[in-house]
Amino acid sequence: MYVPQPDGMERPSAGPVIARSAGRAVVRRRSTGRWRSDGPAPVLPDWHELLSAFLGHIGDVPGDHAVTRCARALAELHLERRRDPRRADEIDGRRGELVAHIDDWVAAHTVARPRAQSLGAAVDAMAAAQVRASHLLRSVEDVGDERVHAAWFLLASLADGWTDLVQQTTGVRAS
Repeated sequence: MYVPQPDGMERPSAGPVIARSAGRAVVRRRSTGRWRSDGPAPVLPDWHELLSAFLGHIGDVPGDHAVTRCARALAELHLERRRDPRRADEIDGRRGELVAHIDDWVAAHTVARPRAQSLGAAVDAMAAAQVRASHLLRSVEDVGDERVHAAWFLLASLADGWTDLVQQTTGVRAS
């Protein structure tokens, strides 16, 4: 299944792919970050892919992009921290490792450009914002509550910021 993108390009969704292996059908999920165009695949996932990872739709298959795998793990850690605040120190330590892993991956796979913000920290902030926004949406009595609006607005702002960071890092505008 292909998900239409605002720029007119299409990219595969994380939906199943039917492939033939030894004469039988095998279903597997697509790896994220593969553009269906004549150009090369993007180096970094766009904000759509990060949100998909936060929601658990991608990022759990070894072939998935390293950043989306970390994004999914960060969202899971934020959920766990919400469920069990007593483990905050342990969880925050693991989050720090994932943030550093993202930053190391970016440094190894992109042209070095000075950045005001760590991309790993940006992914962590987006994961935290998505977990909070989803929690509020499910837990408030009135979905029109200003806190719900503010939480989703923050997530949208962070997604825009991610797009800017990707452009600063790679020189390519991510959708």
